[in-house]
Order: sequence, then structure tokens, then C-alpha cells
Amino acid sequence: MIEPSGLYWGYYGAATGKGRQAAKSELEKLNLHECNLSLGDGVKEAARIIYVAHEDSKDKDFELEMTWISSLDGPTKGRHMDVPRELREEAERLAKKALEGEDEEEMQE
Repeated sequence: MIEPSGLYWGYYGAATGKGRQAAKSELEKLNLHECNLSLGDGVKEAARIIYVAHEDSKDKDFELEMTWISSLDGPTKGRHMDVPRELREEAERLAKKALEGEDEEEMQE
């Protein structure tokens, strides 16, 4: 994670901004230090976490934009690139579905 001042730290997962507490909570549930998520699964989890963190501000629309960096032998060959549209759209669809499922569970309680 890089701060605006230029200071940086290494994390398995980090969150900043308004929804950071909700995002941190979701990141902790993933046990990233123990888990080996695929790059695609990581994109899907990131989208889900962004939607969870945005839940408090759901009256404000937002557009999900995602970029990624893989290892040299991965799909981006170590370069910073946009997540392919198809994967981003699938991740966003799954994130919305997961959020709707959580809302239904809360209503049943």
C-alpha cells in the first residue's frame, strides 16, 4: 500500500477510504496469508468487498473499475493493466448477487 506521501508497506490485503472498516473486516475473513486465491478469484473477491464497503453509501451510484498485475508468467506478464471486461462484469454480477443474498438473510432474521 502506498500512502500519498510516498510511504509504503506490504500487506496481504489493505483498504483505505470511507468504507475501509467494512473492507478490512471482509479481507480478514479471507485469511489471505494462508490462502492461495487465483487471480480471477481475487478479482471476484475484490469486487464483492468493494460492494460490501459501499453498502453504507448505496444511495450513491458508482462505476466499478478494476486493474491488476500478475506475475511475469501470468496474464499481464508483470504489467499493470485493466481487468478484462468479461471478468470484471462477471465479478460485478457475482458481487451484486452476494450482496442481495446477505440482504435476504438479514430480512429473515
